[in-house]
Amino acid sequence: MFLYVQSWDMVRGKETEYTDFVLRTHLPTLQKLGLNVVGAFHVIVGAGPRISHVITSPDSKSLQKALDTREFLTVTEGLQPYIVNYSSRILRDSGRVELTSYGIELGTWRFNQYYTMMPGSEKDYGDFLTREYFPVLLGKGIRIKAEWQGIIGSGPSRVLLEGVAQRIQDIADTLVSDEYRTLKRHLLEYVRQYSTRILAPTGRVEIAFILGEMTKAL
Repeated sequence: MFLYVQSWDMVRGKETEYTDFVLRTHLPTLQKLGLNVVGAFHVIVGAGPRISHVITSPDSKSLQKALDTREFLTVTEGLQPYIVNYSSRILRDSGRVELTSYGIELGTWRFNQYYTMMPGSEKDYGDFLTREYFPVLLGKGIRIKAEWQGIIGSGPSRVLLEGVAQRIQDIADTLVSDEYRTLKRHLLEYVRQYSTRILAPTGRVEIAFILGEMTKAL
């Protein structure tokens, strides 16, 4: 499976135009091109851009075919007057986490970890994840949903490890626990350029902005 992630911040003062364009033009065009738009995320804690729009594809060929069309280029250019800090990435399932389907899972929180794997550490890294890292996170209420390998796009971090929690408090409690801090030190033996973000699934890309306005105080 492949992910195509478009990220951006919205231009202040253009809320109405942004929502209208997304609903009337952007989403219908993507759907017409056969792209499976699963929804959006809003970054609550961590570096931006704040809005991430997620598309899934079973294979790279069909995804690239849609991205190469004039319609996709036109609708992406049409979005630009309403957004800033635009970027996009293509990621593929690494195969280290069983993934049969992918969805937004409304009502949950994402704990995303980003990093680059050190050369030659793949086997030890994989063993550490399955034997130690995943079980401890699951015990603290964070289920690992997927691991993605970045193949095209901006940003130094090549790996995205997605965790899902029912409560944001479970993520917060995990991050300050001694057990997690010890595990993280072990993880850093295999990876570098490590960072994290907490995101809220919104289902629809225009709702990501609304959620952002509501959670400014967090």
